[in-house]
Amino acid sequence: MSLSPATPERQQRIPFVTVTNWVRAARLCGIDIEAIFRREGIDTSLLHPETATIDRLTMQRVMHHCVAETRRIGSPQHFPLVLGETFAFEYLSDVETFITTSATLRDATRSLEWIPPLINPFMRFSLAEHGDDARIALRFDVADDVPDLAWPFTEGVFTTVVKFSRMLLGGQPLIGRITMRHPAHQDADKVAAHFQVPIDWGSEVDALWFSRRLLDQPLRGAFPSLHEQAAQRVVQQVAQRSHAAGQGGEPGHPGQQLASQIEQAFLDKPRLLGLGLEALAEELGLHARTLQRRLKDIGDSHSAIQGRVRYRLAQQWLQDPALAIEDISERLGFTDRRSFTLAFTRWSGQTPSRFRRGA
Repeated sequence: MSLSPATPERQQRIPFVTVTNWVRAARLCGIDIEAIFRREGIDTSLLHPETATIDRLTMQRVMHHCVAETRRIGSPQHFPLVLGETFAFEYLSDVETFITTSATLRDATRSLEWIPPLINPFMRFSLAEHGDDARIALRFDVADDVPDLAWPFTEGVFTTVVKFSRMLLGGQPLIGRITMRHPAHQDADKVAAHFQVPIDWGSEVDALWFSRRLLDQPLRGAFPSLHEQAAQRVVQQVAQRSHAAGQGGEPGHPGQQLASQIEQAFLDKPRLLGLGLEALAEELGLHARTLQRRLKDIGDSHSAIQGRVRYRLAQQWLQDPALAIEDISERLGFTDRRSFTLAFTRWSGQTPSRFRRGA
């Protein structure tokens, strides 16, 4: 494993809104994180959570130093688990309000789109459903997204997701099993003891697997008016973050920001799904050729993002028996039901009708 130092041309800044969580976790593990910060050249006088940023590769090295130091002193703790378990939205209260007032877990998963731009713009979540199973997968949209480097972050993020899902479900367990891309390590027994579910090490995907029915199980903390207000504020925060990046602020990950901006435009105005690239570009305030060029630069396309959003909305709308499949097809911008059926079968491996029967 190589933890190469960052060079100026490779620097990619991440909002360090979680700095207090790192300090708290280090204290519980008995390690001196201030010394680790100094070793990495981090000016601790500038570490205010609302304004601090950190180079991505520096954060990567800090994480591995924390893991190594926790092991060196013989602590009974495992740093990624402690970091994930102690995570709190101190400086992102609207995100927490949105999550805790959700009517269902499916509703709460919308936050998985907003959290990365606010905390780590290289982090990507995806929710997939098939048959009786659902999974939340995690990946990092970087060139060096390899298990040797990413594994502590994966374990920490999964710990936080499980923590909040358990809270939403009133203590009811969410996950049935976990798959991790990295192999079992010297603290694997601590990880297994923490999650108390089967863990498949060395798998193809980092994911939490659970019963699909839990996605739509009503939650006791539902509060629709507060929920919608929080959603509006978080959307504004994400947009402001993206705008600052585009105006010379913290660069984050412009590729993800553009894709997220397009996805949000489709979600806010589904009619755009059937109007073509020119209408989307106009909605975003761009020339069609400019949008096409930027999408090509990030290795994405209008049709690919359109497909992702269509699939997500199709799954959501097919849960509502009051909506005819023909109406869903029209809402999604397909010319007819047959075209929708072919696309949905390609995405999910089953027809819309069959998917609805299994919902």
